[in-house]
Amino acid sequence: MNKKTATVRDLTEKFWPDIQTNEPLIDTFRQVRARDRLRDRLTELFSIMMTVYLPTFVLVLLVRQQNRVPIHHLMGDPTKVADLPFYIGMVTQLGILLWCATAAICLFTSLYLKPLNPSLKHQHFLFFGGVITVVLMLDDSFQFHEEVFPNYFGISEKIVYLAYVIMLALYLIKFYKIILNSRYLVFVGLAFACFALSILLDMRAIIDLVDMGLIYDRDRALLENGFQLFGIVSWFTYFSLTCKEQIQQGMHRFQS
Repeated sequence: MNKKTATVRDLTEKFWPDIQTNEPLIDTFRQVRARDRLRDRLTELFSIMMTVYLPTFVLVLLVRQQNRVPIHHLMGDPTKVADLPFYIGMVTQLGILLWCATAAICLFTSLYLKPLNPSLKHQHFLFFGGVITVVLMLDDSFQFHEEVFPNYFGISEKIVYLAYVIMLALYLIKFYKIILNSRYLVFVGLAFACFALSILLDMRAIIDLVDMGLIYDRDRALLENGFQLFGIVSWFTYFSLTCKEQIQQGMHRFQS
């Protein structure tokens, strides 16, 4: 609120008893108040719009200015650009949507809990859980471990996997008490078990099973991505239920 707006409101409150019987003045002051409220709303909306639209504009501008990659390759739908059927990567896209939903739930809940819960432990647990989910979502979306790091940066896929394992291990060490005391611990266990099996399949760790005839080679992709999907679903279920529980407990403490 600027100084001029504050002055008008102060004068309105000060002289209101003297002018409340004068209809023209009442209408004038009502109009001034309405303009002040509109100005305040527009000022608030302008800051939000700058925060939201400025990065979007910069991104579009960068796409336009670069000349290494065709613009329609960056802006277009992948299946349309590659002239592929709409169902290509359908299961993977579903997993990415679940990653995104989990990250949004965790990050929103961590911010929502701030005024409801004096303890920062659960807020940090959900916040970093959301950050880790964003990292895994980006990896799934842009194939960091299979394509970007090995081919563009010369970093082995195994090194990338090791970095992810260290990231998750640090998270578990930091918040192991919260996880072990959770009512939904089973979903965390299932998530990590499925992720581990998916990684082993991706790294051809069970090639001997194929040679032994226990599984077909064409089923490796089904098992790899199937275990990953079950892991993502378990991850999503755990954090969704945990966030719901934390919000309910926070509201109960706030109301009591």
